[in-house]
Amino acid sequence: MYAGALANSTATAEVAGAGAERVAATRETSAVGARFEAICDMIEEHRNAGTAISARCAASTSAMIDDVAATAAEGRPWTGRRKRRIGPSLHDVIGARRRRGIPFTESEARRAMAQLLAGVRCMHAHGIVHRDLKPGNVLVGEHDRRLKICDLGLSSSAAAPPPDTQQVDGTIGYIAPEVLLCEKDCGAPVDIWTLGCIMAELVMGQSLFPEDDLCQQLISIVDLLGIPDDVSLMPLGITAAAPSKLREKVPEERLSAAGFDVLRGLLQYDSKDRLTAVAALRMPWFAAKDD
Repeated sequence: MYAGALANSTATAEVAGAGAERVAATRETSAVGARFEAICDMIEEHRNAGTAISARCAASTSAMIDDVAATAAEGRPWTGRRKRRIGPSLHDVIGARRRRGIPFTESEARRAMAQLLAGVRCMHAHGIVHRDLKPGNVLVGEHDRRLKICDLGLSSSAAAPPPDTQQVDGTIGYIAPEVLLCEKDCGAPVDIWTLGCIMAELVMGQSLFPEDDLCQQLISIVDLLGIPDDVSLMPLGITAAAPSKLREKVPEERLSAAGFDVLRGLLQYDSKDRLTAVAALRMPWFAAKDD
């Protein structure tokens, strides 16, 4: 008798608990839907006004879409679920492989760069400049090894007017020369330069510019690419006849001629000469079949 009463009591408590959980989930789902509707209204207002959406708003929109997608797929919002571990950063992976003496193959570097360029192409198409791309801001999926660009804390809208004073934003070792020179109009090409640095790091297993000083990094860039003094405006004794040392730094046994064409296009000193993400993905290197 007591056992039956206890069983009935437990069953009643479980039903009540499940009901309360469903009510809570419904309320949270409704809240997510309301927030998403507000985001849609905001996007529509920007579209009607012809104004650009800031990178921070774009990041918030992406997070909201994740919430709604999770709710639709599993019946409960992302915020009510245990967070998934996405995986290590590309910086972690490069460091681990370097310590084990297992460098990235050219095929692996090509697959990684195809994903990164596709991500940057998408950001630039939506008017977002990341401004702090680096291996530490690229997450690697634990299972599918897909790359995800993250941390848009320094991002900006390509449609926004340049600031009156340019700050040196980014991480030393990956900052484009025009940013180091504090030029005012620093747009999408700064991300392309950084992708060139990442590509070199993938095939070499170490940073292309390991300096920890902004001035020294600029000097290293000018010296590596053979930029003459009348272009860099730096009295380093580099003439127009000075060759680029990039091929010495990234030899052919690590990167083929087709791959080097991509790298050289990403690491052009003049931002106007750099490849776009769209143009880079059309290079013959990406048409090659992986091993």
